[in-house]
Amino acid sequence: IDTHTHAPMSLFRAIADDMRLQDWLKNFIFPAESKNVSAEFVRWGTRLACLEMVLAGITTYTDMYYFEDIEAETAKEAGVRGVLGQTIIGFPAPDHKTWNESIAATDRYIQRFRNDDLIVPAVAPHAIYTTPDQALIASHNLAVKYGTPLLIHLSETRTEREDALAKRKMTPTQTLEKLGVLDGRVVAAHCVWEDDNDLQILKRHGTGVAHCPSSNTKLASGIAPVTEMLKIGLNVGLGNDGFAGSNDTADLILEMNLAAKLQKVNVMDPRVLPAEQVLEMATSGGARVLGLDKEIGSVEEGKRADLITISLAHPNAVPVYNLYSQIVYASKAADIEDVFINGRQIVSARHVL
Repeated sequence: IDTHTHAPMSLFRAIADDMRLQDWLKNFIFPAESKNVSAEFVRWGTRLACLEMVLAGITTYTDMYYFEDIEAETAKEAGVRGVLGQTIIGFPAPDHKTWNESIAATDRYIQRFRNDDLIVPAVAPHAIYTTPDQALIASHNLAVKYGTPLLIHLSETRTEREDALAKRKMTPTQTLEKLGVLDGRVVAAHCVWEDDNDLQILKRHGTGVAHCPSSNTKLASGIAPVTEMLKIGLNVGLGNDGFAGSNDTADLILEMNLAAKLQKVNVMDPRVLPAEQVLEMATSGGARVLGLDKEIGSVEEGKRADLITISLAHPNAVPVYNLYSQIVYASKAADIEDVFINGRQIVSARHVL
């Protein structure tokens, strides 16, 4: 279960790398999106991403992008479960010129897909530094109106935190709490620059955290305090983040591997975030983050039939002493053999059906 990505950005893979987030966004990605992103761009980018995701064993992905109704149609065609958030942002976007238009379109999008068996529509205000406070509040009100998730980037970089402290005298997390945005079903991506008080705020509101280790390392954003999050009982899942710039693949097995190792070196203790716990983050933990743990995240009677098989017929899987360690530290996305989503077989012996 991928708790944070930007699937259509697969078509931007490798156009801009090795730079800081703000530079990457303002000077490369936002301009590229304004020139190139259309409904057809989103359709084909989603097709490519879904193909890669199912071959990597991802049964559910959580997205934040534009033309989200088109993405929802495309994900359904691919048979992939998606929690798909329409982006709300404070400047003219490829699909809507104002955030007010985006809110109105998101309302229609939610109504269209709110009872779908594969698509969970969501509202996705981009971040506190790109989305005006009024738009953040409107996004929250819309999410609460329909009981849908609200997806947002939060405390991803030191700059975001320092700017909020300088301009608002509050951290980004305190800002969202004051605006009332954290009331409801919220998934906060990254949460790298959070202090103990911020984590308690997230805990108090039941906010789910999408941890994106590859993205955070590639952009040199920092290491999220996942050990502390789990210690206080926060729900934490794993995310690949975007297919361009911040990450470049749909390999959630790689994210498990890196997540475990980053926490060990961050707190200088090899015992933290063991293989069994990080595998749980990638499965049932991700379901709890999304508020879907009654439906997905484990193979149990009464839940949706989402499951994968991982082949052990590879040199990197011999011998097997501990299955958790094998999957997290030795397996590869290419070892995924079969994928079932909603009871339907999507991948058979690495052949996409």
